[in-house]
Amino acid sequence: MFGYANALLLALFAAAVLDLILAWRRCRTPAAALRSLWQEEHLLFGNWAGAARLRWGPYAFCLGLALYEFTVVFCNSMAREHWPWLQARVSPVLDNLMYLAFLAKILLGTRYTWRSLGTAGALYFVARWVYFNGQNIWFLGLAVVLLAAKDVPLRRAMKAFLGCGIPTLALVEILHFAGILAPGATSERDGSFRLLFGYGHPNTFGGVVFGLLLGWVLLRQTRLRWVELAAVAAVGVFLLMGPASRSAALCCLLLAVLLAAAKGLKGRPANRLLSGCCAALVPLELAVSLIPPLFVVKIGPWANEIGPAWLKRLDDLLTCRISLSWAAYRMYDIKIAGQMLMDWPTLDNIFVYLLYQFGPVMLVLAALLLTVALYGYARRGHWQAVACLVAVLLYGYMETQVLHITSDPAALLLCGVIFAQPMDLWCPDQ
Repeated sequence: MFGYANALLLALFAAAVLDLILAWRRCRTPAAALRSLWQEEHLLFGNWAGAARLRWGPYAFCLGLALYEFTVVFCNSMAREHWPWLQARVSPVLDNLMYLAFLAKILLGTRYTWRSLGTAGALYFVARWVYFNGQNIWFLGLAVVLLAAKDVPLRRAMKAFLGCGIPTLALVEILHFAGILAPGATSERDGSFRLLFGYGHPNTFGGVVFGLLLGWVLLRQTRLRWVELAAVAAVGVFLLMGPASRSAALCCLLLAVLLAAAKGLKGRPANRLLSGCCAALVPLELAVSLIPPLFVVKIGPWANEIGPAWLKRLDDLLTCRISLSWAAYRMYDIKIAGQMLMDWPTLDNIFVYLLYQFGPVMLVLAALLLTVALYGYARRGHWQAVACLVAVLLYGYMETQVLHITSDPAALLLCGVIFAQPMDLWCPDQ
């Protein structure tokens, strides 16, 4: 993916230069050309075949999104253990087709002002910068997806997401319960392979299901009925009782509660105080993620127990999230543009993970984007979008799968912030 990362950045620079030349010829003066580029949306590389490019751009995005979903849901299931050629031969082809579709949408099928292109391009530059240090392909993929998502109706994107994800998950389950994809004796849940539902870990299955549930909510939004909210809660109970994916289960249950509250609010815009309270959840969780590990004290004969007692109980409840962060504090230095991490300690908290793998710059940018998005959606009364973002925020406290669009389709709600669009263009039903 090095080549795609560099090619996209160079192509955006080339498009900006060509924009300036064409606008200068059209407006006659440099000042008028710059003013036009800053204020007026236009296609990159000239306006040739403009109507066709705008018509086919969303189709290219939906194709890339469907390929992304299939690659994660099927090619990263236990099918890769049963058929090694999936990862060796099929996945690279699908990845290339996916990135080509996204790049075609970004460069040829989207209109920008220089204001929107500059802010989004700067964020992509940072994402590319930290990618070369942290080597996390999923993070770079998420950045490309968000760039490509501009002006694609969210409902259309969710139809492509669900249209690929649901049948693919059903295929995995059929193969799993037929005994074809069942993990072997080396599975971490030897003897109870059916609880993994065709994936190598219950939280992987939970993340796939949680993402599809979010996709359904984003598709339905204000049309959600009470029976659908009950189904969301039922999925949470199933994930808790079946594969025991606690993180996804808790977030599904929280999502059901928040969606019920959203129905009660009936789309009424929030005042500045309530919107600020919604936005404040991000720095609050950031503080809860980063501060408690500072108070960990290792005690016992082999220094394998945590003190004080209240922190030990909290760490047990959160399945060692706090003690793993404490281990990271002791093992890693904070680097401005991130670094490659070892397999242990496993950093399941997204804020701690961002801090060490991608560095403090990316951590601050991600927190700022989510904070602004929560404030904006609450201010506009899009409470279903707020519910999804808050559920994802909690999920990020326990899992780093929020870097996968498969588990976090709600990341598409950040597009308005990423492109510095006016708040009235953030409408998730656009």
